[in-house]
Parts: sequence; C-alpha cells; structure tokens
Amino acid sequence: MKKRILTKVITMAMACALVVGNTGIVAHATEYDDGCVRDDVAGGGGGSASLDDGGSGSSSDSGSSSSNSGSGSSNSGSDYNDGYVRDDVAAGGGGNASLSDGGSSSTASYTAPKAAGKAVSAGKETFRAVAKAGAGTYKVTHKGIEIATFSLMDTDKKAVSCTAVALKQREDGKWAVNYDVADATGLTVGAPLDRTYMYNTLGVSYITINDTVIIDIEAEAAAK
Repeated sequence: MKKRILTKVITMAMACALVVGNTGIVAHATEYDDGCVRDDVAGGGGGSASLDDGGSGSSSDSGSSSSNSGSGSSNSGSDYNDGYVRDDVAAGGGGNASLSDGGSSSTASYTAPKAAGKAVSAGKETFRAVAKAGAGTYKVTHKGIEIATFSLMDTDKKAVSCTAVALKQREDGKWAVNYDVADATGLTVGAPLDRTYMYNTLGVSYITINDTVIIDIEAEAAAK
C-alpha cells in the first residue's frame, strides 16, 4: 500500500515537473529577441507594428525624407530667389531693363523714354539739347548723360534771359551755340571748365552771343 502511494507521489511530482518545464519553454519563446525592433501600438489604437531590420527600415526612412525634401522645395518657392538678374532703370532714364537667367532665352525688355529736348547735330554725333530762352540756358545731353549746361549771365553772374538760343552753323561751316539778345553789353556765358567733349565728340566749335565768339571750344581742344 505504501509502495503504491509512493509511486503515485513520484508520478505526480514528475508530471508537475513536466508542466513547469513546458511553461518555461513557452515563456522563453515569447520573450525571444530575434533582432527585430517592434513598434507597439497602444491598446485599442489602429495601425501596424513595423520591423526594422536595418535594410528595409532605412529604405522607408529615406522615402519619408525624400517626401519632406520635396515639401521643403515647395516652401522654398514661396519666397524664392529665382536667380534672375534685373537691371532697374530710373523713371525717365534711358536704356533697357532685362530679365535673364543666363542660359535660357526668356528675356523681357522695354525701351525707356528718350531724354528731354530736341535731337540736333553739329556734323559728328547726334545729341539732344534743351534750349530755354527765358532762363538763358542751353543743356546738352549725349547718350543719356548730361554733358554741359551753358548759361547767359551778366557781369554779376546773374542769369539773363535771351531772345533765342540754338545750335547754328556759321559762314565758315563751323557750328556754334548762339545766343540772340537785344543788348549784349556786359553779357557772358557760364560753362563747365572742360568743354572739349563738345568739339571732339559732338563737333560744336564755339559759344557765341549775336554771332560774336565768347568761348572758342575748338581752340581749347587743340591746346590739350
């Protein structure tokens, strides 16, 4: 009888040992670290757990980065610097304004209004002149640049009006800026110090009052 009871106890002890052993195996299998990273999803939430084994995860991240890069590129366009070079032209000035990106052929341009005054020529290059008899002035502009302004003055260097002022060809064939006045007594003409451009480039030889030479520009140019 005792032998039978002892046999049952031993049998039960072995059975318990087998159950405990199997439970350990199952637990070990559940906690096994296979080298994969798992993103746990909170209970009740949607989505899927991802396995990052180094290669596939890197590819996924790269795609996301590429998408962000595209978004960044789009944002960059909102306040973009498009690389175009722009030439600003002051209001009323001469020249063209252009948009150019170097290699492309897309170009927008416009011609600015011409400089004020009348186009005239003294046998060389054409220039523009603004003659104001009431102020006694004659302003010369060439290629958009003001070259000189001549002013009729009295002995106190005060501005004097005239009947007319204009470019005129003399009997010797040379050209002069001539002032017509009723009385030339004590009158002179104020002018810039260097007047040689007027002759060398434009062909104006003299400044005269009632056809009397006041400034010999041609002689000044020859003396330099």
